[in-house]
Amino acid sequence: MPATSASLFQPYLTEDHQALQRHVEDVVTAAIAPLAPRMEARGSHTDREVRQIVSETGWLGLLIEPEWGGTDAGHVAKTLVLAGISQVSPAAGAVLQASILGAAPIVERGSEEMRRAWLPEIAAGRVWPTIAVTEPETGSHVRGMTATARRKGRSGFVIEGEKDLIGNAALGDFHCVVARTGKPGAPRSLTAFLVEQHMPGVEVIRRPLNGLNGFSCDGLRLNQVHVPASHIIGEIGDGHDIALLSSVVWGRLNLAAVALGIHRSLFEATTRWVSTRPRYAGHLADLEPVRRRVAEMQHRLMTAELAAYHAAYLLDQGQPCDAWLINSKLTAVRAGVRSATDAQQLHGGHAGRIGTPCEQLKRDIDLINAPAGPEDLQLKRLAEQALGPTRPEWSVQHASRRRARRRAPTVAVGPEPAS
Repeated sequence: MPATSASLFQPYLTEDHQALQRHVEDVVTAAIAPLAPRMEARGSHTDREVRQIVSETGWLGLLIEPEWGGTDAGHVAKTLVLAGISQVSPAAGAVLQASILGAAPIVERGSEEMRRAWLPEIAAGRVWPTIAVTEPETGSHVRGMTATARRKGRSGFVIEGEKDLIGNAALGDFHCVVARTGKPGAPRSLTAFLVEQHMPGVEVIRRPLNGLNGFSCDGLRLNQVHVPASHIIGEIGDGHDIALLSSVVWGRLNLAAVALGIHRSLFEATTRWVSTRPRYAGHLADLEPVRRRVAEMQHRLMTAELAAYHAAYLLDQGQPCDAWLINSKLTAVRAGVRSATDAQQLHGGHAGRIGTPCEQLKRDIDLINAPAGPEDLQLKRLAEQALGPTRPEWSVQHASRRRARRRAPTVAVGPEPAS
């Protein structure tokens, strides 16, 4: 695996971060790189070999406190890991980020009993979570969801409805499902529940993607699923806040990191191509129009990397940074898509050959736009930051929780927490 430029990001990286980066490169080279071609060849499905590899690293616990078996390594460390994996296998990066995100509701709002029961299992890689908010008809309009959770006596709730675009739906052991417990339009009308995959009435609906081969993003049908009251995440009515907190603080930076890995892979594939492709008495790389496109690609990649690591650094420092988190995904996806277009131009007709790096990576980067809200939603949120109406800073809530609960930060390079 080629070294990334992440080692240049001072003051964002500590020596422990750089050690983690080297460990990621070792794991990716030894275990994920050999698997990546097989994942691509198999098409759209859920690759359980990736789950096994990642489970052994402990990276699912990067944002889980040591008291629950994680490393609490922080968001800069998470960005390093996701970008490093995604550079060699975007699908593997997508698999890991989806279940890191799935743990967010429990880390942020779970009860002490819920954390004690589930977080050590997640951190050890024995249990993989997902988050199920999006619905087929309502998309990013969270308050418009139609899935319901109705009381069943005093013992719990019955959930009815359908979710869509759930990363790792077929891989997950439980799902953090947000459903309606109040009247539409009423405040605090949504609630989050922990729904175990084996519960009667839970059904995964396969809906293949046209990229990220090896990663699944399927539907989830909930047909009269009985959930005990102990499986409520947070309090009744917290569902909307939990969904947005998870999306803004965890999800957008996750996706920015995956986009960075894809972008760097695309950039390196393109520079190799133009440097070795004969033209006239030299190579494509000798032609001024080609050099200009490559320079534009490098400019975008550098800008996207700085945006993502700066946002992650601010988040780890406990600073209000919602706008930077939103910007990290917007910049990373925009830059990656633009560079994919330049790469197509530089590869010519070869860019359309199925299975070539240019063709694959173009498909993959296009799929990073919609999750956690497409470009227009990110722009809407940035406009609100500048012009109002004001919204709560979810990064502030995240920082408050970490200050109240975390121990001294430690970055582990292997499956065991660092001492």
